[in-house]
Amino acid sequence: MSKQGRRESAAARAAEIRAKQEAAERRRRSLVIAGIVAAIVLIIGGGFLIQNLRDTSDKAATPPAGVTDTYGILVGDASAPKTVQIYADFQCPVCQLFEQGAGEQLSKAVADKKIKIDYRMVAFLDGQSSTDYSSRALNAAAVVLDQSGVDAFVKFHDLLYANQPKEGSSGLSDKQLIEYAVEAGADEAAVTPGIKDRSFKQWAINATDQASKNGVTGTPTVFIDGKKIEGKTIDDIVTQTLAGIS
Repeated sequence: MSKQGRRESAAARAAEIRAKQEAAERRRRSLVIAGIVAAIVLIIGGGFLIQNLRDTSDKAATPPAGVTDTYGILVGDASAPKTVQIYADFQCPVCQLFEQGAGEQLSKAVADKKIKIDYRMVAFLDGQSSTDYSSRALNAAAVVLDQSGVDAFVKFHDLLYANQPKEGSSGLSDKQLIEYAVEAGADEAAVTPGIKDRSFKQWAINATDQASKNGVTGTPTVFIDGKKIEGKTIDDIVTQTLAGIS
């Protein structure tokens, strides 16, 4: 590629990143406004709405094999000295940017037994697709974990971010999710029923609700050994995360 071509490519990529960050900021502002409205409604409605939420979020759900009691998916050596906890949504474009910026180094740190990752996948963003893609993707990841184990889950996780659909689209179809599951190492016959029937739908709801109870208001949210990584931009979060595992 010519020098001019490289400059144009870099400029296009920078514009894409800025657009995603601006979209994420608009979404965060919407969440803040929604949170204020919800708080007002709760004050007015009192115990009825609180009870209604409890009935919705605390329905029993069989978890996928391989998750912790706190909805975590642990990747890496259990004796690794540091734990990186990541709350993320498969539909979240800023989570994709986090993966692009930090994913390779995090994977290397796991392989070197410097860290273990506690993935807390959630489904906040069903409203950003016409087919509840956020929930369907989380359910599919749970099916892959349940049927094929952690290694397949990690590969599936990476494939979904590498092929993330645009916000506002229909998202990946169940057929595409199954194809990526097979590419990640899962058996097609084993994962197809759970992906199509959404066998872990309620577990995904409960996991997302627990993230809210834990004070998580957006994605990605990252903790290292229990300390939240703060940053005004995704670049800040990536930089501080990588500094925290070095």
